This record gives sequence, C-alpha cells and structure tokens, in this order.
Amino acid sequence: MDRQTRIPAGVEERLRRKDATTRIAVVGASNNPEKYGNVIVRNLHGKGYAVLPVNPREPEIAGLAAYRDVASVPRPVHVVDFVTPPGVTLEVLRGLDPSSVGAVWLQDGSFDDAVVACAEERFATVVRDACIMVVTGRL
Repeated sequence: MDRQTRIPAGVEERLRRKDATTRIAVVGASNNPEKYGNVIVRNLHGKGYAVLPVNPREPEIAGLAAYRDVASVPRPVHVVDFVTPPGVTLEVLRGLDPSSVGAVWLQDGSFDDAVVACAEERFATVVRDACIMVVTGRL
C-alpha cells in the first residue's frame, strides 16, 4: 500500500509476483532515458515484470518490442500504466476495452479531473496518486 493511496488488493497481489507472469503495458513509453516513459519501463523490467511498451512511433523501447497501441498488445494485460499527458490518456482510455485489462494506473501528470471521471466510470480498478515504481519497490 502506498502512503497516499490504497492499492487494490488484486493489483498488489499481482505486483508482488515480480515475474514475467505479471504483464504491464506502459502507455507513453519512450527511448529518451530522461523521460519517465523510459525510466518506468527499465525499472519494471529490471524487477522481473513482463513490460509491454506502447508508443506509436517506436518499434522497440529499452530493448523491448514496442506496440503501436494498447489494442495491439498481446493479452493478458494486468496493468495499463499511463505516462502520457492528460489529453492523450483520455483518448486512449476512451478507446480501450475495459474487459481487456485488469487495472488502469494513472501516473502523476497523466490525469486531470476528466481523465479520472472517465477511468472510474469505465474501469473496475483504477490506481492514481501512487507511483508504480515506488509501490513495486516496497513489495
């Protein structure tokens, strides 16, 4: 559990596994090592998770095959982690099938009130106000 936000039990249980059976799509993944979209990909991959970078312009990120959109990511996807500006996050959320993902994780800076409203209306499990790197580092 993060100090600011309770992490839903199912998400925490899945993240505790720290192995390739836990599949995390990172929307906004980047090849720029100074961007969180790269830092998060490398951090989670280094912890043993199956990381699925999502970026429409890059075929590979941090040595991992990248996907043009979340719909292209092979299933199952346990967590979709957003590292995108709120407008992009909202657009992706609106096009995402709620039955195709276990949880939506909104990193700081990826959401505003409209994003939160959309996410909470469409998805059963939404995490925000918590950094996935910090949470997985504590587990």
